[in-house]
Amino acid sequence: SALMSQQTRQIGVMKAVGAKRAQVTRMYLSAVVIYSLLALATAIPLTMLLATALERFLGGFINLTTPGYVMPTNVLLVQVGIGLMIPLLAALWPVIRGTAISVREAISDYGVGKGQYGSSRLDRLMAMLQGLSQPVKISLRNTFRSRARLILTLITLVMGGMIFMTVGSVRSSLQGRVEEVLAYNKFDIQVVFGRAYRSNKIEPALRAIPGIAAIESWANGSAIRIRPDGTESDPISVTALPADSTMVGPTMVSGRWLVPSDQNAIVLSQSVLTDEPDIALGSQVTLSIDDKERLWTVVGFAQTTEFGGSVSGYVTDRYFAEITNRVDEASRVLITLAPDAPYSIDETAELLETHLEEAGFVVGRVNTVARIRSFTSSFFNIIVSLLLVMGILIASVGALGLAGTMSTNVLERTREIGVMRAIGATDDAVLRIVLVEGVLIGVLSWLVGAAIAYPAGYAMSNAVGLALFQSPLTYVFSGNGVTQWLVIVLFLAVIASYLPARNASRLTVREVLAYE
Repeated sequence: SALMSQQTRQIGVMKAVGAKRAQVTRMYLSAVVIYSLLALATAIPLTMLLATALERFLGGFINLTTPGYVMPTNVLLVQVGIGLMIPLLAALWPVIRGTAISVREAISDYGVGKGQYGSSRLDRLMAMLQGLSQPVKISLRNTFRSRARLILTLITLVMGGMIFMTVGSVRSSLQGRVEEVLAYNKFDIQVVFGRAYRSNKIEPALRAIPGIAAIESWANGSAIRIRPDGTESDPISVTALPADSTMVGPTMVSGRWLVPSDQNAIVLSQSVLTDEPDIALGSQVTLSIDDKERLWTVVGFAQTTEFGGSVSGYVTDRYFAEITNRVDEASRVLITLAPDAPYSIDETAELLETHLEEAGFVVGRVNTVARIRSFTSSFFNIIVSLLLVMGILIASVGALGLAGTMSTNVLERTREIGVMRAIGATDDAVLRIVLVEGVLIGVLSWLVGAAIAYPAGYAMSNAVGLALFQSPLTYVFSGNGVTQWLVIVLFLAVIASYLPARNASRLTVREVLAYE
């Protein structure tokens, strides 16, 4: 757009000496291809470097060492295809519009306006504004003179801002889920065994470690739902625990938690509804456990806390032992420490693991609340980092688009600037007019982005929650993200507008009169 605006008269001259429109179009589109190839020659090596850095950065969250990034051939072909096609598609309309101009119109072109200012409702509305200085009114008028260009510039800035503000809300929502997970886990240490053991053998071994206040033994099993039509579901992980457990604080979505008098009652994770949408509160479901089918009553739905949305059911340990003949068996134990425990939670966890292994138990893993928090936060940070990088990239493209828009606007208004200089406008006045115009575009993009950010954040939080937990996150809108983006977009607007503004302020009347 800037090139076509700058070379309008040159296009007229070429047409005057016999150039066909198709020839001029091919010339400019060829220039776009050359620019695209130069950009690809820079972008592909940068892609390799940044992908390697990002791979190592994300690998650090999960303690994974990577050998280095190797770009797949299909990714390279996609990048080359996009790098060539997108610029051509973006340039096609400006080139077609610019080459359609007649010789007379091109030779007599004096920039934007064409004497039509004041003919639209927006122009008349701005003319009615009171209390604003004349330079600010000029900036307001210039902002909306080329509405198509303004909309294109706003699209990238709005998208960048929307993603940035949305990421803030997703991060807050994920952090809320972290707190929900920690609220669910009322224990200090969890020991998961490689196989089931008798509780009366596990607990005495644990009591040898000083500072332990309470111990609960839980059992695990696998169930398959037999649907009314006879088909079978995917395996459902069943956890058998004391009905009056003090080691868990479930967040109930509907219904109730288990009580000691329950027999065939089951509480399902909310994520079960993804694959079994016909199950409702009070439903009678047939579950096959150890190849034995039994009827269970759904008494409640609890919020899913497991990554990947692992479908889980919770039943009382007494009834589970009765129907499976796994009396007094446990596959994991949960432990709380006394306030005056001689060792910290991490130190006690290490002692427990060592002691149990020496006692002959097969220990799968030992978790503490701090480890769960660290792992959960690191996992979420990977997602947030990727979304944030995407937002920053789009915002950077928007800033470059704003810089191009402001440069084009200055080129088109070169003669107007000369007239202002001729009637006494100072360098600072011209500089302020262009800077204020850029800032107005930035503020406008922030207003639109902020209006979209709330519903977009809600939708993205739901999508992330469904992907990770197969249930929506509790949405938390981040007001800090809105404020932070306002500061960022104002900074980007000033930076993007400064060079065009400085160039405009340095134009002299002589240069304007000689401008072609």
